[in-house]
Amino acid sequence: MNTDWILYFGYGSLVNRNTRPAGEVAHSARLRGWQRVWDHRVTDPNRDKQCTSLSIEPAPGMAIEGVVVRLEADGLPQLDERESGYDRLCLSVSDFDLPVELMEQMASEGVADSIMVYRSQPQNRFLADTHYSILQSYIDCVMAGYLYRFGEEGVQDLVRSTRGWERSVCNDRIEPFYPRWVQVSQADQHYFDDSVNAHLKQQGQQRLA
Repeated sequence: MNTDWILYFGYGSLVNRNTRPAGEVAHSARLRGWQRVWDHRVTDPNRDKQCTSLSIEPAPGMAIEGVVVRLEADGLPQLDERESGYDRLCLSVSDFDLPVELMEQMASEGVADSIMVYRSQPQNRFLADTHYSILQSYIDCVMAGYLYRFGEEGVQDLVRSTRGWERSVCNDRIEPFYPRWVQVSQADQHYFDDSVNAHLKQQGQQRLA
């Protein structure tokens, strides 16, 4: 078994190429039996603002698009640091729909039969509220990553497969608090906002103030 590198699945900001180290190779993939949820309370004291980020939760019959990234094993501590407050899970490869080229590479290099994914630790699982809002700069980063990799259908699937859009949002586009924020065009900002608002309307929900 090759222990020089591992695989992990990104389903939020990690999908955005601009938030990952140069040289990392990502493959589009799908994780079955889970959905995203806005319920990770960020407790990092170095953050300028308290906030809530994405996590995942079991959801039979659902699936989420994302990326499987090939990571050198010695880079795992840095990834764990980025995902502070999350548990690192090892899920069976059979839980994923993977591209043929990745499966062939895994077979040829003798990679373990699991893929890592991060889920919020139980003590950090709280839906966003006015004190721990969702940062709009974080939403934009995630949606921009999906738009670039999966197109508009990917953005719509992201919205549909995520719980908690009705929770409180901090509009920090002018002065972003998210440390890995990315530049997003005004046209894309409007598209992201319209996509979420249409989903909330369809669900008969209203966003918290």
